[in-house]
Amino acid sequence: MSKRGVVTILLIFISLAFPYWVYLPALFLTVLFLTFFWEAIFIGFIIDALYGSPWGGLLSYPVGLSVCLFLILLLPIRDRIRTNDA
Repeated sequence: MSKRGVVTILLIFISLAFPYWVYLPALFLTVLFLTFFWEAIFIGFIIDALYGSPWGGLLSYPVGLSVCLFLILLLPIRDRIRTNDA
């Protein structure tokens, strides 16, 4: 199994077994350290489906949306870091 698959399964387990102050930093750190970890959006929506409030609408998915915005904001920063390394 690839590193990404193991990390995805581990993050899903952490989100099921540990409180939010453990799995949210783990999720955001994984997004920072793994290149294009788009699986974090899926994990964020799983977390919101399990623990989120039942309002309805787009705002009932705060973790999924914040991970998505975090990934989008990291795209230009990662490009600058890669061009400076070369």
